[in-house]
Amino acid sequence: MTRPICPMLQALPATDAAGQPVNRECLLEPCRFYDRQQKDCGLSLQAVSTARLVAQSELDGAEARAATARLAEVSGRATGLEARIAGIEIAVGDLLGRIGTLIETQQKTAERLLEEMSLLQARSQKEEASVAALTERLQRSEESTRGILEALETQRRRDQADLDARRRDEAILVNNRGVAFYYRGACEAARDAFLKALELLPDYAEAHNNLGLVYSRLGQGELAVESFRRALTADPKMGEVYNNLGFLYHTTAQFDRAAQMFGLAIENAGDSSVAYSNLGNTYYAMKNPEKAVEAWRHAVDLDPMNESAKRGLRMFEQDDAAAN
Repeated sequence: MTRPICPMLQALPATDAAGQPVNRECLLEPCRFYDRQQKDCGLSLQAVSTARLVAQSELDGAEARAATARLAEVSGRATGLEARIAGIEIAVGDLLGRIGTLIETQQKTAERLLEEMSLLQARSQKEEASVAALTERLQRSEESTRGILEALETQRRRDQADLDARRRDEAILVNNRGVAFYYRGACEAARDAFLKALELLPDYAEAHNNLGLVYSRLGQGELAVESFRRALTADPKMGEVYNNLGFLYHTTAQFDRAAQMFGLAIENAGDSSVAYSNLGNTYYAMKNPEKAVEAWRHAVDLDPMNESAKRGLRMFEQDDAAAN
């Protein structure tokens, strides 16, 4: 470091009165400004210290200016940040206002919905009560209707039963009239009566059987067989029909069928004496006198007054005696 010129020496004129140069050299120790501890000029030391202070002050000023600049920058940033925060606060305030409006709207909507739900619930309860009442009325109506229908059905069945009974009674009456015509020899009138009876009662087995007898008497064998078969369809256990059908087969020389029908007549007839008698006649026509005699004897055993069977036995005895 350059030692500064001592101010005391600088105060001396450069030359004296004679024009000779003045000695401006430092006196060192004799000088009152000499710092014996530092062994240097006190003024110089003070100047150095001052220079250092100035330098330090300048350095501090630079740092202060830099700090001020940084502070200004930070302040600027803070100002911008404050502006942004202010904007955000405004936006948040606006958002909060909207949210408040939305919440208020939602609350009003919720209250309106609750009110409508209450109205709907009350209306639903009324409708449920109405439906329950209507259901009860319908149930009572159904029960009443069911009772009426049952009563009508019962009455219908009674009426139908009465009608069927009247038709059956009328059919029996007409059938009996036909039987009277048949025994009088009025076969056509008997046929018409039996047909009328069957119109009244289609499953009237006795009328079918009687109609078959009329057709047999009139020589209409196919119609007679059809009538007998319809009689058996109506009443499969009617032995008299088997007997009549067997007699028809016998008169047309269908002896095997005749024997089969007489056998069925014996199985189903309550009094099979006539069937045994006819079976004996068929066996006799088939030239089987042993079975014929057996059948005639069964007929006589069942009915000692059966003249047809007795006549057959006598005929067999006469033939046997003639053969011997």
